[in-house]
Amino acid sequence: MPRARQPPEPGGHPNEVHRRLSEEDLDDFTELSVQADEAAMGLDPELEKAVGFTHFDNASSEDNLITVLMTREDLHRLPSQTLVRVKSLEDKRSYLGVVVRGPFSEPDAVAANSNIAVGVVVQGKKLSYTFDYHGRAELEILGEECDGKLIPPGHRPRPKSPVFLLDDEESEHVLGMTGELCLGMVVGYAHMDARIDALDKSILPRHTGIIGTTGAGKSTTVATLIHRTQSSGVATIVFDVEGEYTHVDQATDEPTMLAALTRRKQRPEGVKDLHIHHLTGRDTRNRRHKHRHAFALNFSKLSPHAIAEILEMTDAQQERFHKAYEVTKLLLEDFKIFPKTPDEQRQLLELDELSTGYPRMTLQHLLDVVSTYIYVLSSEGRAESKARAKGSSRQAQLPVEGIEEPAPEVAPSQGPQLYSEFKEHASRVLGRVHEQSSRSEVSWRALFGRLLRLRRLKIFDVGSALGVDYDSMLTPGRVSVIDLSDTDSPQINNLVIAEILRGLQERQEERYQRAQEQNRPVDPALIIIEEAHEFLSASRIAQMPVLFEQVARIAKRGRKRWLGLVFVTQLPQHLPNEVLGLLNNFIIHKMSDSTVISRMQKSMGGIDESLWNRVPRLAPGQAIASFSSFKRPLMINVDPAPVKRLLVD
Repeated sequence: MPRARQPPEPGGHPNEVHRRLSEEDLDDFTELSVQADEAAMGLDPELEKAVGFTHFDNASSEDNLITVLMTREDLHRLPSQTLVRVKSLEDKRSYLGVVVRGPFSEPDAVAANSNIAVGVVVQGKKLSYTFDYHGRAELEILGEECDGKLIPPGHRPRPKSPVFLLDDEESEHVLGMTGELCLGMVVGYAHMDARIDALDKSILPRHTGIIGTTGAGKSTTVATLIHRTQSSGVATIVFDVEGEYTHVDQATDEPTMLAALTRRKQRPEGVKDLHIHHLTGRDTRNRRHKHRHAFALNFSKLSPHAIAEILEMTDAQQERFHKAYEVTKLLLEDFKIFPKTPDEQRQLLELDELSTGYPRMTLQHLLDVVSTYIYVLSSEGRAESKARAKGSSRQAQLPVEGIEEPAPEVAPSQGPQLYSEFKEHASRVLGRVHEQSSRSEVSWRALFGRLLRLRRLKIFDVGSALGVDYDSMLTPGRVSVIDLSDTDSPQINNLVIAEILRGLQERQEERYQRAQEQNRPVDPALIIIEEAHEFLSASRIAQMPVLFEQVARIAKRGRKRWLGLVFVTQLPQHLPNEVLGLLNNFIIHKMSDSTVISRMQKSMGGIDESLWNRVPRLAPGQAIASFSSFKRPLMINVDPAPVKRLLVD
């Protein structure tokens, strides 16, 4: 006959099952309790503050990873990314570590995958009873503490070493959270800001990548960074291909952003000094802004090698382009356009055409030379050349002095159509072209077509338009947005970016030299390039080595001269390793493609596996932040942007 079920205890759950202990079992438990109390009296009182203890190693243990066990009550005290101190009492060593896996919950009495454990959980609707459980977490050892310094660990903490939490102040010191520029909150801490020193030459001038898929929060991160750097007195220049940041002088009015700012006890606020720059003849998304500057590019400032690469010329077209460029240089000297003075002669000796163009050369000068080549190779040009050659030959063979042979009747030639100063002496242009002879009229016409399309853009050497105001852009605490939203052409964008990058680097070099002479620090500047994959993609780098060398030169010199670069992209797979190699700081938002993550993982050192595993699951606004001042990469919640950002479809 089945045994009758005992009634539940008063106040107990109806599904709970109780069984009285026998007198013998009760005596055993009482004796164990007394022994535990006696043993506790001899323990170090500091152990009361421990949140867990290191476990024994096993065959699957990994170097630099330690398993920590904790009670059920302490489970909540060790969230992911928490910093801890491990005191190895047996060998008197102290270590710092960080929680990289877990904490996980495991039953005390049985294995988690045992039938009884599974049964208790599955029958949750019928049974309130469950096994008591403990926590397990994996620590990554950051280093061993020695005389106030953190050194690479040569040992592992012994089993049952107590683990203690670091308070926020000590954690900030260990992680390198110093400075006034706040990026957001560190995940795993209630009150710790992710901070960097915006004016430290060893951080932002070591260049930064902001990476993530569309909708992951990159634009908010950029807007927050613009606001923070401007507040710190850094001149911030933004290449804005969509016009998103043309209203950052206004406070945000987006409801979700306002709510997030309230939770962070921050207020909406626009930047205090915004200037907008746009190409002449092109529009901006903030037409009413009082500090709006239209500019034209100076053709003579662009490297001929960069022009050939950006226009994606074929090998044949590049050969003819450089030939025409050399002839144009000779003509500028013939026409006394440049050089004119001894100083200009010396300037010519120092000219580096890999980084800049030929002084005072215009696009029209070059077009005139190319059109002259086309004329010379045309049927009309060849006929004229033969007629002149024949006339010269006859004149040389006259037998009797003083007898003139009448000139052959040849239809007057129209000659090449010239529009620059060269039109005053077309014969001189023809002479230089004949000296540097060439073939293939088809290739010259193709080159002329490319250059003509460039002129039709009306962005070079526009008489009434001013050039780029680099001094304005480099004003401390000013935000300069270069609005490229109305160009509708990656080629134009790349020409603008290449020219302005060169000009900024050149001007910052001059400012650095003056600062050195005056024994003061140079004013800092930060350049943010949106859609960086369009400017420096892997395919473009292969085709445009000169352009990459120009950027690499800026990156290397910028570290000393306080000129930082920030590359923003949602397609990091298109950025070549050469570009990633220039970056020392990263803000990585959500990426879903495992192939891309794997490639990024190989390119970026120092980010542990546990953080990479979180990248596909990051929420919008969350990111993995790795800066040269951080002791280790961190998972952060990026602060909401207090400035107004235009949404882009």
